Amino acid sequence: MIHLFCALSCEAEPIIQHFNLSKIKEFDLFRLYRSEDKNISLAITGVGKMNAAAAVTYHHACLSTFSADIWLNIGVAGHSSLPIGEACLINKITDNQFGTTWYPQILFDIDCTNAPLITHDAVSYQYQDSLFDMEASGFYQMALRLGTAELIHCLKIVSDNQQHSVENIKTDYVKKLISKNNMKIVQLLNLLKPLAKELSSINTAPKYYQTLIEEYHLTKTERIQLLRLLNQWSVRFPNDDIMYFVRNVKNGKSLHKKITTKLIESDFIIYD
Repeated sequence: MIHLFCALSCEAEPIIQHFNLSKIKEFDLFRLYRSEDKNISLAITGVGKMNAAAAVTYHHACLSTFSADIWLNIGVAGHSSLPIGEACLINKITDNQFGTTWYPQILFDIDCTNAPLITHDAVSYQYQDSLFDMEASGFYQMALRLGTAELIHCLKIVSDNQQHSVENIKTDYVKKLISKNNMKIVQLLNLLKPLAKELSSINTAPKYYQTLIEEYHLTKTERIQLLRLLNQWSVRFPNDDIMYFVRNVKNGKSLHKKITTKLIESDFIIYD
C-alpha cells in the first residue's frame, strides 16, 4: 500500500482529486482518505511535528499497514533561494529543537532536486540554504518505527523564499503548487513501487537468504541485492550449493561480487 501524509487540507485536496480518494467515515481523529482499490491512502495531519507523528500512528492503527508499504510526506516548504514551485526530494531531515538528524535512503534516480530540510516548531521567517517545515521530523521518525527506511520519503514543494515571503501564502496558491507537481508525485511513487515489491518478497525469501544476511551482517541495501541474486541463482543453478560456492567470502561486498560474477559468466540469461 501507499500512505500519503499532508499537514493541510489545501495540500491534500489536489492529491485527493488526482487519485480519486474518498473519505473514510468511520475514523474521525484525523481525516483519512482511501482509493477504491485500497492501494492508496492519505491522512491530513494538521500543523506541527507532534500532529504528524500522531497521525502516522493513528493511520497505522486504523488501516493495518505493513513494513513494505510506501510512506510519503507531501507539502510546501520555504527556502532562501530555490524557485517557487520546485519539487524537492529530502535527503536529510533535522529536528531544530533537538538537533536529531535522519538521512532518507534514496536508492533510485529521479528528475528532482535533492535537498536537506529542517523541521521547526513554529513558522520561521529566517530563510537559509535548507528547506524548512513543521512536520517532516515527526512524520519520519514515527514512520521509521512502522515501515522500511528505503520506502519512507518526504517531497516538498517550495512555496516561499526571500523574494516571496511566507506571509503571502494563500490556500488557492498552495493548491496550485501541489497540482502542478502531481506528476512528480506519481513519478516518485512509480520508482518506489518496484522496491516495495522486492522488500515484500523477502517474506518468501529463497533458500539460504536468512543464513547469508545474518552471517555477513548485510545492510538493507545489500539484502535487496542479495535477494535478487539468489532468485537468479535458484533458476540458473538449482543443483549447485551456494553456501559451498561462497565458503571463502569474507564480507558482504565480496559476497555480492562473487555471486554476480558467476551469474554474468553463465550462458543462461534472466530477463527482469
